[in-house]
Amino acid sequence: MGVLGVNTPGELVMWLYLAESEVSMEQGEAEIILDYLKEHNMALAVCSRELMVRDMGEEPSEYQPYSIDDAIHDVCEWNLELIDEIEEAMKNPDSQEDYNRFSDALDVLKQQEEVLDGLYSQTKYEQIAVECALQAIIAALGSVPEGVQEKLDAYRQCSPGQTEKIAGMEEGNRQETGQQERIR
Repeated sequence: MGVLGVNTPGELVMWLYLAESEVSMEQGEAEIILDYLKEHNMALAVCSRELMVRDMGEEPSEYQPYSIDDAIHDVCEWNLELIDEIEEAMKNPDSQEDYNRFSDALDVLKQQEEVLDGLYSQTKYEQIAVECALQAIIAALGSVPEGVQEKLDAYRQCSPGQTEKIAGMEEGNRQETGQQERIR
């Protein structure tokens, strides 16, 4: 079977669906992934139902196995690197125009970061991080406290967009608790 290029967000979304991937994404999310890969000279393809990647800058350039988890991980890392670079550049801009340009770029990168966080939460890497955290808690405390286990169970059962809601509720609870402590 030949290699079929994955060149559009729709093609990536369709492949994820057909491959029955545990990761699902919408067109806008797939566009972010493909844009970052293109910026890094990487091309996606499918061969025998497996996702492949090719570094277009290397000679000879051959497709290598590449999971969607790895693609998301790499894109998240590139996004964070760009955020760091822009934040550093904003500390010492040459002009107000440069500062405004950096600020606009940072806003876009932060929006992408939120989208990518939702995708990352679907990857094997997120699952590994959660399991490592649980092992560390158990090693330190002997067991997982009930409240932590409840939050973890809620987190595991929610969709990627809902994780921000849980984090927001936790922040609201901390603020409310802080207000109650100040009243006492």
